[in-house]
Amino acid sequence: MYGEILALMAALSFSGAALLYRAGVKNSDIHPLVLSSFRGIFALMFMLVVALFYPVNLAKPPVFYLIVAVSMLASFVAGDSAFLYGLQRAPVSIVYPVAYTFSISTSVFSHFLLNENLAMKDMLAAVFIIVGVFFVYRGSNSYKSNSLVGILAGLTTSLFWGLGVSTMGLALHWGSAIEVNISRLTMLILLTSPLILNNRKKLREQVKLSYLALGGIMGIGIGPLLFMNSIGLIGASRSSIFISSTPALTVVLSNVFLKEKTSGKLLLGALLVSVGLLIVSIK
Repeated sequence: MYGEILALMAALSFSGAALLYRAGVKNSDIHPLVLSSFRGIFALMFMLVVALFYPVNLAKPPVFYLIVAVSMLASFVAGDSAFLYGLQRAPVSIVYPVAYTFSISTSVFSHFLLNENLAMKDMLAAVFIIVGVFFVYRGSNSYKSNSLVGILAGLTTSLFWGLGVSTMGLALHWGSAIEVNISRLTMLILLTSPLILNNRKKLREQVKLSYLALGGIMGIGIGPLLFMNSIGLIGASRSSIFISSTPALTVVLSNVFLKEKTSGKLLLGALLVSVGLLIVSIK
């Protein structure tokens, strides 16, 4: 029961982070890479505190840091920037379900990078996810041009998150998930700190910084940590059932807390994406 509670809390953390990002960056015109980097500072601080309770050794071979750099560029620079760009302009109920289709691109990249087999269930999951994205788009027509921006941003996010997760899988041959994430976040902040400094005034004026910081801690720090501990207690398959619910859960929560419109088609699309993610997680 404890493992299931941790998995549910992880799902709520991921969904909650998305709501905080949307509330924090809505209608701002700051470059999304600056936003991604700023919340990364607080996520790294959280990870460093967590590292006090886990064995961490960052003395790794150069190949580890090369792969981590590729994962950082794909996940945080390209993927998260596209995600935050979408959230600046479109409702989270549109962007999030589409972005969470990244399990399909992860399967494709992992096939080539990690020699993982593509099974029939992956094809079936892809069908559910593609149909789900279609319904998300049809159900978001009330947002007019913003819906297309949100869909395209979500698809771009999905592609680069998939590459980032697959390359992270390579890096895990040499280090733990905590070591990989600390290394990725450190690289991100070192790379982009001049951008944060140059945009500090706009950040204070246009962004709800506390929302963005808390979203980073929940989405990059607390959520993955809870998920990893849940896997240790009840296994990856059972834990993934809860994580698979996050697209539908986020749509519902966005309606409750952000007062976003939720049509039947949009909710159906998010549910279909969740079913596709569930199929992918089945061993």
